[in-house]
Amino acid sequence: MELREWQSKIAEKIVEALRNNFLVSLQAPTGSGKTLFALYASFKVKPKVAFIVRTHNEFFPVYRELSLYFKDKKYGFLVGKSSACVFSSSDVDPQDIYCSGCEIFNASTITITDPPKASLNRLKEEGKKLGFCPYYSLLESIKSADVVLLTYPYLFIPWLRESLDINWEDYVVVIDEAHNIENVSNIEEKKLNKRIIEMAISQTKSQNVRLILERLKENIEQIIYSEDKYILIEKDKLASIIPPNEEIESLAEEYEEVRKNMIKNKTVSRNYLGSILRFFDLVNDERVRVFSYSNSLVAKYIIPSYFTDILNDEKITYMLMSGTMQPLDYLRNIIGITRKILYVDAEKVMKKRLTGTYECLISIDVTTTYSLRSEQMARKYASYLLKIFYNSRKHVLAIFPSYEFMRIVSKFLNVRYLAEDAETNIEEIMSNLKKEKTIIMGIARGKLAEGIEIVENGSSLISDVAMVGIPYPPIDDYLKIRIEEISKRLKKDISSELIGIQALIAVKQSIGRAIRGPMDSATVWLLDKRYDSLWWKKELNCLNARKIKL
Repeated sequence: MELREWQSKIAEKIVEALRNNFLVSLQAPTGSGKTLFALYASFKVKPKVAFIVRTHNEFFPVYRELSLYFKDKKYGFLVGKSSACVFSSSDVDPQDIYCSGCEIFNASTITITDPPKASLNRLKEEGKKLGFCPYYSLLESIKSADVVLLTYPYLFIPWLRESLDINWEDYVVVIDEAHNIENVSNIEEKKLNKRIIEMAISQTKSQNVRLILERLKENIEQIIYSEDKYILIEKDKLASIIPPNEEIESLAEEYEEVRKNMIKNKTVSRNYLGSILRFFDLVNDERVRVFSYSNSLVAKYIIPSYFTDILNDEKITYMLMSGTMQPLDYLRNIIGITRKILYVDAEKVMKKRLTGTYECLISIDVTTTYSLRSEQMARKYASYLLKIFYNSRKHVLAIFPSYEFMRIVSKFLNVRYLAEDAETNIEEIMSNLKKEKTIIMGIARGKLAEGIEIVENGSSLISDVAMVGIPYPPIDDYLKIRIEEISKRLKKDISSELIGIQALIAVKQSIGRAIRGPMDSATVWLLDKRYDSLWWKKELNCLNARKIKL
């Protein structure tokens, strides 16, 4: 296997650092060969690799490199129970599946050679036909694999990590898209709203449980707000909705009945009583705060260290990698990594770009500053998008700070566009994009701004990226409490660091949708006068950006 120039230059240093118990943080752009390099360096250190990715879709690039360059290595993967169970729908919480009551609760010896998605589909067909559980078969198979593909929860959620029953010290653990580790605590957040309670009522056969749930529905309607921002629920208000212990016990008994009946009937769907019970269970955790968000109660961890502390286990060898890695100080101060870190920025090492190119333009006559988000400003943004669209070579990706502002701007567009929503399906979007040129409209940190590839024959189908404003995280109660807690621990104010770096990563991720390989080139439209600052231009490599007006 022939290494690229940048890989050859840093390989020995990274291998040495891994051997000497450093956590390695690698920043290198999309299309530069991070996945292949991570496998190459890891096998120089240990015979086994655990590749941790954000979504199941990200298994395939690892499989592709293994099948091309490491054909002697046996690989395995694991998906959640809801994805592997032959009787469940995709929205099921894995804890709701009553495995011990299932007639095919047994593992079969399997060998995985095909791509992950094809292998899973085949296993589900065979499991149903031959009488074995795909999930527990996959779980057994990873123990003998040289390379294991897992999603974030299996590393960062303690009880799930322990369920794997593998010795993590045997592996080099590679965490892909590692800029996301700051938000791993969101995996365990729990939600409660009117719809969840109504669905639970429809599932129960107990009149007593129905009465408990009806009261609960009335109580939460008194303390939730419709705003799309996190509003802290004070402890006295929260206490007013928590059912007494005997009512929780009644809900738990009915939950178990529903759970058993589902597996008995071989049709496992979401058990809404379980969602309610897990919400109240999490509320008891002192590290959790409860907020109102868009007519729902949301229980959230404030500090990610409960989940990310595993990175400080010096018996485990880690490599973090991303095209938009947070700075070293951020990894230490905000994420809480205290062990030795080797931080490598491949482009800084090589003093040049390692993948495609882009040019920047900054508009100095628009802004999404909240106080100025008027209909007149929305019309100006629409005019910019139309101008960009008519002059673009391919599709235009427009990224907005919020759904609300995206909806307002879209009213003034008279060209073909696709707008992200809760039901957005990437495969459907890809199919629609083959028809004609389109403005693809998404939300910063949303489905279309991170982790997807809109490509054909290895090249990006996006020629222009329009950042509609600066995607600063909303300054709501959740962010304020996070800032307060971390600042208290560090004994300094980290608000500008926390807010600025999150926005920067969101912009870089959006730009990365247009640069998927070394031959890609794009135009980046920074549509907000606040981008006209030295910090933004330096961080985005846009020091020579051209200023524009309508």
